[in-house]
Amino acid sequence: MSRETGLESVERVSPTGPASKIAAELSSQIGLAADEIDRERQLTDDLVHSLKEAGTFRLLIPPTFGGLGAQLPDFIDALQIFAEADASTAWCVAQGAGIATTSLWLPADSVHELWRDPATAIANGPPRNCEALRADDSLRVTGRWGFSSGCRHATWMHGAVKRVEDDTWLGVYFPKTQAEFHDNWQVAGLRGTGSLEFSVQDLTVPNEWVVDFREPPVDDGALYKIPTGLVFAVCFASVALGVARASLDVALDLARGKVPGMTARTVSDDPDMQKFIGEGEMRWRAARAFLHDTVGKVYPALAQQAKISKSQRVDLRMAGTHVIRESAAVVNLAYTVAGSTAIYQDNPLQRRFQDMHVITQHVQARMSLWLCW
Repeated sequence: MSRETGLESVERVSPTGPASKIAAELSSQIGLAADEIDRERQLTDDLVHSLKEAGTFRLLIPPTFGGLGAQLPDFIDALQIFAEADASTAWCVAQGAGIATTSLWLPADSVHELWRDPATAIANGPPRNCEALRADDSLRVTGRWGFSSGCRHATWMHGAVKRVEDDTWLGVYFPKTQAEFHDNWQVAGLRGTGSLEFSVQDLTVPNEWVVDFREPPVDDGALYKIPTGLVFAVCFASVALGVARASLDVALDLARGKVPGMTARTVSDDPDMQKFIGEGEMRWRAARAFLHDTVGKVYPALAQQAKISKSQRVDLRMAGTHVIRESAAVVNLAYTVAGSTAIYQDNPLQRRFQDMHVITQHVQARMSLWLCW
C-alpha cells in the first residue's frame, strides 16, 4: 500500500487559527534545524528568536495581557504541525505555552509585567522536596525541580512548593537568573528539550509572584477552567500524533523504493507490510479523531459553565493518555516497516522512535490513568 494506492487523501492540518498558522509558517525552519537541535540538546538561537517573535510561548495568554488568545483546538492543531517537523520543538512549545497559563493566577499587575517583555518564556518542572516558609510579604523558598523543558531559552521559572505552615501547595515565579541548573539530561529521545533540573536555596519570592490556585484567575476564559495537568494531557497527545504522522510518512516513502535483502519485491508490494502500514494509518486517524472530538466537545461547553465537570475531566484524561499510547503503537508499526534501515542514527525514523518512547514515559501517558473516575 502506498500513497498512490489509497493514502493520498490523508487529512492534513488546515492552518486556520493563529496557532496553527504560526506552526505552518515556522515548520520549514524547524525541520532544517532539527538535527542541530538534537545534537546541541536545545533549540537553536535563530529558531528561539523566530518562536518568540511570532508569540508562540504566549499563544494561550489573553490579548488583554499581551498574548494571542489562541483557542485550545487551534493550539493542539499547531502542536501536531510542530511535532511533524521536530518533536523537541513541539514539546517545548506545549510545555512553555501550557505552563504560561498559570500566570493568570498572579495579580493582574504581575501578569502585565510578566508579558510586557516580548522575549518572555517560562519553564517549570515537577517539585522534589520543595518547601516555602512565610516571611514579610513574601515566601522563602528552597527546593529542586526536574524536567524543566525549554529552560535554556526561558526567562522565568515556575515551580510548585508546599507552604510549611499549612501544607498548602502554591506556585512561585522567579527570574531564571535566580536558579541554579543541573545538567542531567543525558537521554536518547526529546534531547532538544534540554530538560535540566533546577534549584533555589532560601530564595525570597514576593507575594505578587505567588500563585494560589484556590483563588480565581484574572481571566474567565474556558481554557482556565481546565486543570493545567489536563491541558498538558491533550497537548502532549497532539505532540505524539505529530511524531506518529511523520513516522508513517517516512515509512510510506521508504516502502515505495526499498527492496529488503533476500527478496525481489519492494516493501510496498509485501502483503504483511501493507497490513502494518494500513493498521498504522487507521489507528492514527482514529486516535486523532478521538482527541479532536473530545476537545471539540469539552472546550466550547466550558464557556457556559462555572467549572469543569468530573465527566469532562475524565474525558480529557482518557483522550490524552489513550492517544499517546496509540501514537506509540503507530510509530512501532512504522519502525517495523522500515526494518534495519530505521536503526541508523541518520534515518529520520530513529530519532522519532526515540522521541516517542520518551513521551510514553511521561506521567501523562501512564497506563493506570486510562481508568480515571
